[in-house]
Amino acid sequence: MKDTLGVIVPLIGDDTNLNPLLGHRTIGTLPFGGRYRLIDFSLSNMVNSGVVKVGVIGTVRYSSLIDHLGTGKEWLLSRKTNDLSILTGSVNRKIEGDYRINMLDFILNKPFFEKTTKDKVIIAASNIVTTFDFNLPAQVFNKNDADIVMIYRAESPSATTLNTDVFLTTEGHRVTAIDYANDKKTSKKYADMMIVSKDTLLKLIKTSEKSEEYDLMRILMDNVDSLKIYGYELEGYFNRVFDINHYYNANMDLLDYDVLKELFLTEAPVYTKIKDNHPTRYGLNSHIEDCIVGSGGYIDGEINHSIAFREVEIEEGSKISNSIMMQKCHIGKNVTLDHVIFDKEVTVRDNTSLIGTVEEPIILSKATTI
Repeated sequence: MKDTLGVIVPLIGDDTNLNPLLGHRTIGTLPFGGRYRLIDFSLSNMVNSGVVKVGVIGTVRYSSLIDHLGTGKEWLLSRKTNDLSILTGSVNRKIEGDYRINMLDFILNKPFFEKTTKDKVIIAASNIVTTFDFNLPAQVFNKNDADIVMIYRAESPSATTLNTDVFLTTEGHRVTAIDYANDKKTSKKYADMMIVSKDTLLKLIKTSEKSEEYDLMRILMDNVDSLKIYGYELEGYFNRVFDINHYYNANMDLLDYDVLKELFLTEAPVYTKIKDNHPTRYGLNSHIEDCIVGSGGYIDGEINHSIAFREVEIEEGSKISNSIMMQKCHIGKNVTLDHVIFDKEVTVRDNTSLIGTVEEPIILSKATTI
C-alpha cells in the first residue's frame, strides 16, 4: 500500500470520564497493556499493511505525542524525511449536536492532503485496539473503483452504544445508508477506520468548507447515494477505548491468552517506543498469577489478574488483584489493592487498603501519594 497515506485522528467525545488519566496526555498516548500506547495499534496496522507515510493529528496535549512518537524509527518511519508528520488539530472545536470526526482537522491540514502524491488515504482513530490488514478492504476498494470503503463490525446486542456511534446498511458490499445510533437499522457498527480516495477526500473538505458542516459522518450520510461507498467487515478482536470501563476491560482482556495471541503473537507486530530495562526482579515472597508484568521492576508481594507496567515496585506483604499500575508506581508493605487504576509514579504507603469494583475502579492520577 505504498500508494496510500495514513492519517490517525482523534474521535470527538471519546474521553468521557478518562480525565484523571488524560491531564498530561492525549487519549492516543494512554498507556496500555504493560508497555504500549493506544496509538501504537493504528500506527502499526498501517505500517504492517505497507503504508510508508503517516500523518497524526494532534490535540492540545502535544507533548506526550511528540515524546512517544519521537523520530518514528520504532514504526520504521522517519520524521526527518516526513514519513511521519504530526499535524495541527482543531482542539476538538465542537459544533452543535453529537458527531464523530471533525472536518476542521482536515480543513486545517488541507495543504498536507493536496501535496501528497498518494492516491488513497486511510483514516483511523487513535484509540482502537485491534490488529488489522488494510490490504483486505483495499481489494474491495480497487475491485469496485470505490470512493470510500468503511470498515465495520457486527455489534452484539449487549455492547455499549453511544449517540455518536455510526451504523451501516449494506447491499452486498455497497453501503446504502449511514445512520447514527438513534436511527440505526442494522448491527453493522462503523469500526473507526476507512479508506478514501485522495480526490474524494479533497471534495469532502471542499464540501465542508462551503456548507460549514463539520461532521464528516453527516456529510457522508447526505451524499451516500452519489458516492460509491462500500463496507468491509472486521472479524476478530476489536475494542474502542472511550471511557474508564472500556479502558479497564480492554487491558483485562489481554489476560485472556486467545486475545493476547491475536493481538501480539502474530507476524504483524505491534510496534512501540523502546526502553532498555533490566528484567523485573522477584523477591522470595512474590507470587504472580495471571498477570502481565513489565521490565525493570521489583516485586516481593502477591499479584493476581493484574497488569504492572515497567519499573513497578511492590513490597513484601502487599496483595494486588484486578488492577492496572502504570510505570514507576511504588506500592509499600502490607498494601491491599483490588480494582484500581494507577497512573504513572503513584505511591501507596504501607498498610493502605483501596478496594474498587469492576463498574467503578479507584483511579489515582499521575504522581499521587496516598
